[in-house]
Amino acid sequence: MSRLNLNFLRTTSFRLAAFHLGLFILSVMVVLAVVYWFTAGFINRHTEETVLREAEELTAVLNERGRIGLLRVISERASDGRTDMIYALTTPGRDVIAGNLANWPAGDPGPGWVEFDIKSRKEPERKREAVAIILPVEGIGWLLVGHDMTDRYLLRGQLLTGLIWAVSLAFAVGLVGAVYMSRRVAERVESINRTIDRITAGSFADRMQVTGSGDEIDRLVTKLNRMLDEIGRLMLGMRQVTDNVAHDLRTPLSRLRARMELAQRDATLSEAQFTTLEQAIAEIDRLLGVFNAILTIAAAETGRARTDFEPVDLAALATEVAELYTPLAEERGLSMHVHAGAGVSVSVRGSRQLLAQLISNLIENAVKYSPEQGHVTVAAGIEAGRPFLTVSDQGPGIPADSRDKVLERFVRLEAHRGTPGHGLGLSLVAAVARLHDASLTLSDTRVAADMPGLTVGLRFPG
Repeated sequence: MSRLNLNFLRTTSFRLAAFHLGLFILSVMVVLAVVYWFTAGFINRHTEETVLREAEELTAVLNERGRIGLLRVISERASDGRTDMIYALTTPGRDVIAGNLANWPAGDPGPGWVEFDIKSRKEPERKREAVAIILPVEGIGWLLVGHDMTDRYLLRGQLLTGLIWAVSLAFAVGLVGAVYMSRRVAERVESINRTIDRITAGSFADRMQVTGSGDEIDRLVTKLNRMLDEIGRLMLGMRQVTDNVAHDLRTPLSRLRARMELAQRDATLSEAQFTTLEQAIAEIDRLLGVFNAILTIAAAETGRARTDFEPVDLAALATEVAELYTPLAEERGLSMHVHAGAGVSVSVRGSRQLLAQLISNLIENAVKYSPEQGHVTVAAGIEAGRPFLTVSDQGPGIPADSRDKVLERFVRLEAHRGTPGHGLGLSLVAAVARLHDASLTLSDTRVAADMPGLTVGLRFPG
């Protein structure tokens, strides 16, 4: 799960969710920007229209009542404490004659629109913002009609803040939704990956889980499960044919071997006839070895051997098997080195017979392919809390791109075609390793460039 937590941000589902989230947020920002633009524009236009209408009314008062009438109307309107309008009638030198504006705007602006700061009547220390229009008045001076914009600008600022919060909340909710959905999809994909890993490791009965949602992943999983069922059926049929042939032929071959051994005891046989029978018995032994290996692999792959599981001292077993092969190694000019346990019990739970067969196959291969004066090393122990077993030789090794292939049945590399064997040794090792949930690795021993050697390693569950 920790790996999933670190990697789900790189999944396709999260990228798609993030892309659509970006489009959604962009759309929301465009819509809210248009709303803000229209709202702010409406406030400004409404203010300008109000100021212009007020200025036109005062101009009409001046035309109808004259200067005295204008002063009276400005004084009346300026004395209203609830108004947000700003009035100032000044002399040509900008001295205020009437109105509620204490000081002329800074910078001595001329005719037209102007924005400036004013002092609040209720809070003199607080400056407020205003917009106004300045008009020349013939025979008097200047007329300033404006509007206190502080509250309207505050409303516009609050609107902007609200829009920013709306975008932020939309982004947060969308991001949480994107993470949640991508996590769900990533978990389902990871579940499929784990099932595939188990099937690849040999658990052919496993199938991917169908949630019942009927979505595209469920449909894909259903088809994959059907495909696996068909592949499993075909593989089972092929293995059953192979296993049945091996089982059915082993008995007649054993009887044939017994009769040949009986025929060898005939004193009237010539030396040539005796040799021919001996060669035939050797060929029958080779065939019986192939059939026994096939049946052993079948027992390991089907899991029938799990009923025989018991605690096994891997170090002691490796030592015993290595001792059996020491004379053969010495006969071929090889030295056998065993590093097993150092007096410590290396216990694993498994089938003693199959583990012994596994070690025998590995040592036999190492002796077979190691050059004269070479070394075969067998090691068993505990590393990082997990039992391990390694068998190393100094032979030609196996190329890295062929190491998976040699674990299959009846596969032999071209370079080894001239060496006796039937291509089942490492496939049996792989089957026994899967039965015991052990990881199997093939690597170079790295003794010489021309003879890299092969090290077969197994790590068992702790």
